[in-house]
Amino acid sequence: MLAMETPGAARSGDCGRPWTARPGGTIPTARMGNGSSRGVPPELLAALERPGPLIILPHDNPDPDALASAATLRFLARELADKDATIALGGYVGRAENRAMVRYLNIPLVPVGELALDAPDVQVALVDTQPGRTNNSLPSGVRPTIVIDHHPQYVQTRDLPFTDLREGYGATSTILTEYLIDVRLRVETKIATALFYGIMAETQDLGREASTPDMDACSFLYPHTNKRRLAKIENARVPREYFGAFRSAIASALVYDRAVVSILGDIRYPDMVAEMADFLLRCDDVDWAAALGRYDGRLYVSLRTTNRDVNAGELLQQVLGSDHAGGHDMIAGGRVALPADADWEATAAQVRDRLIAAVGMAGQPAVRLCP
Repeated sequence: MLAMETPGAARSGDCGRPWTARPGGTIPTARMGNGSSRGVPPELLAALERPGPLIILPHDNPDPDALASAATLRFLARELADKDATIALGGYVGRAENRAMVRYLNIPLVPVGELALDAPDVQVALVDTQPGRTNNSLPSGVRPTIVIDHHPQYVQTRDLPFTDLREGYGATSTILTEYLIDVRLRVETKIATALFYGIMAETQDLGREASTPDMDACSFLYPHTNKRRLAKIENARVPREYFGAFRSAIASALVYDRAVVSILGDIRYPDMVAEMADFLLRCDDVDWAAALGRYDGRLYVSLRTTNRDVNAGELLQQVLGSDHAGGHDMIAGGRVALPADADWEATAAQVRDRLIAAVGMAGQPAVRLCP
């Protein structure tokens, strides 16, 4: 079993015409800040108004973009359809900044195990993920009512009541921001802060393949944010074990010419591999960075690159399988189940070797990052 990480890199050149998929075709939506009074797409409003409870499901181990998108859709459901939606939590919120975001912005999360997503009257909204992906906790056979995501389209969604997939955007939060602008609701400070941080975290402060709509969204949101809470989130306090993880990542990191890979061992939370891969990519001698770690019987893999002419998501899918990974040009991730009786370190070493070969560094000698 494998789950895609939720990277937020937009493919350059694709953001000229945002679009909303509806049964039978696609329709262009209003561009950011155009003063349109069309409001949210009518199919979305109709989906929000459907009878029955609404459960908003981001991907497992949600990151800031997923959390902000879920919180904003919940806000829109309340304001536009007078419906109290529930945000389901699959996995674990582990990274200090993400936990601070949930705390300081009061984002209510209910463990997915406590909810009946497969009940006949329940409407499920997927945000920052898609049906058929193993990075979310949508039960098999459950047909979502709403899908909003900025990742490449992985499955056919034409028969769903509402889908909005915009691969050219750097963050799903940008899509939700455009809904807020178009509907002309008063923007709550906590929602604006969540969306702003979601976009900035997903695009690394607009420096990792951010699109023009992402930049416009941040310009719109920033005046409405709570700067003090934003600072608390960005500078969240961490336990002592956090520094030990960096020490382990550095100690185990091996450099293969222009690639660096670190097998972290057991990790405290799944997002740790992404955090370490981002950290290792700062080494000016490499173009590729990967981190691998074991959590709850699974091997998590995160891949990063500075090369804008490749697709890290497709490359990691070649290594782990198309159903086991995903991403964009410069950021990707996945997870694989580890058999109970298997030597997980041997499995991690095999994945590392396949990664090295896939990025063109096969045969290069392994040199410790810090001798």
